[in-house]
Amino acid sequence: MDLAYVCEWEKKPKSNHCPSIPLVCAWSCRNLIAFTTDLRNEEEKDLTHMVHIIDTEHPWDVYSVNSSHTEVITCLEWDQSGSRLLSADADGHIKCWSMTDHLANSWENTVGSVVEGDPVVALSWLHNGVKLALHVEKSGASNFGEKFSRVKFSPSLTLFGGKPMEGWIAVTISGLVTVSLLKPNGQVLTATESLCRLRCRVWMFLPLYSGYFPYPIVDICAPL
Repeated sequence: MDLAYVCEWEKKPKSNHCPSIPLVCAWSCRNLIAFTTDLRNEEEKDLTHMVHIIDTEHPWDVYSVNSSHTEVITCLEWDQSGSRLLSADADGHIKCWSMTDHLANSWENTVGSVVEGDPVVALSWLHNGVKLALHVEKSGASNFGEKFSRVKFSPSLTLFGGKPMEGWIAVTISGLVTVSLLKPNGQVLTATESLCRLRCRVWMFLPLYSGYFPYPIVDICAPL
């Protein structure tokens, strides 16, 4: 195997760069990779939680955006088209990033939702009902239609007339399940339900750089 290329990050002072805790990474169907890091200011008091996006076809170009999350980012999730990205943090804030003018180096935060003070541990887009199956025996065919066929698959939620409804579902560390729906007028409709009757968290404070980071170590939930 031959070396194709080497990517080098722009050199910055070590005091300003630190890995995010935990490091989060997601790969889209467009071969875009999103991952997180933390940027520390000169006073070493506040951390800026960054999201970086790389096109694997041009990995030497890295687009970085300030996520504006106040707590560490816990989840990243691409949608089925690879043009929108969800980011969630340890304070329950979820943000939806959209590609501007179909440019991989231009992103904006359009909508979002929040479960105040509850860290998000799992995040997923609602399925749009589009699912393709690969015919292995015809993988060498030149016709795209012969390689793939559409599988009967129902969307997670539908509007009147059967049109798939867009949105996402998130699960917090204490057992809250929240579903956010994107309405046609651009508004977000959010509903939350608990997986159990009682929820409780036990926290352990770990030293993090100059301060302390609250890290949940166990969840106590009463049975249904």
